[in-house]
Amino acid sequence: MPAFLRILTLIAAVLAVPIVPFLIWGHSFEQAGKIWEETQMSPGLTALVLFSLLSLDVFLPVPSSLVNTLAGAKLGVLAGGGVCFAGLTVGAALGFGLAKWAGPSLQRRWMAETDVVHLKKFAEQWGVATLVITRALPILAEAAVILLGVQGLSWRKFWPPVLLCNAGIAVAYAAFGQVAAQQEWLVIALAISAGLPLVLTYFARRWLQRQSKERAAQG
Repeated sequence: MPAFLRILTLIAAVLAVPIVPFLIWGHSFEQAGKIWEETQMSPGLTALVLFSLLSLDVFLPVPSSLVNTLAGAKLGVLAGGGVCFAGLTVGAALGFGLAKWAGPSLQRRWMAETDVVHLKKFAEQWGVATLVITRALPILAEAAVILLGVQGLSWRKFWPPVLLCNAGIAVAYAAFGQVAAQQEWLVIALAISAGLPLVLTYFARRWLQRQSKERAAQG
């Protein structure tokens, strides 16, 4: 368990590096989102752009919660939710698949044999719960997908929590975006969508670090 938390925190820290510009210039990103929301674009092209952003979330500093909210504002809860669900799912599958493919060589190169055994056991016992808990948290969601892929979690255990959580996340944010657009407080909604998940992720990472230290001290 301590090895999993330690490596998960390390991967999350690495993935957080591209988010730094967003944290520094968050207001500018929100304004850009507002301008993009007001831009006249065909529904098909809008859906393609949003899907592309979400499907590349594991590789690029994409604020997925903000994109999901914009999807609801531009496309409505049904179409927007569908696009978000597809993009989130493809993005998670890409990250997981690449991690599974590179996993054996990464384990040999960077992990001690004892860590590999412990992480494999943790992935089998707690992999599904980890995916569920982290799915709505930026950075940690990608970190968990990558780490569990490296540890060889089966696709059979990967799909159910990812599909169910992505469906809930997509519908919730799309509905939030649609209501915000109808009530004309989209700028506030975008700020909430962008900021709240990052705050939750910050506290989740602090908790993981604290748990890792406590378990290391115990054993």
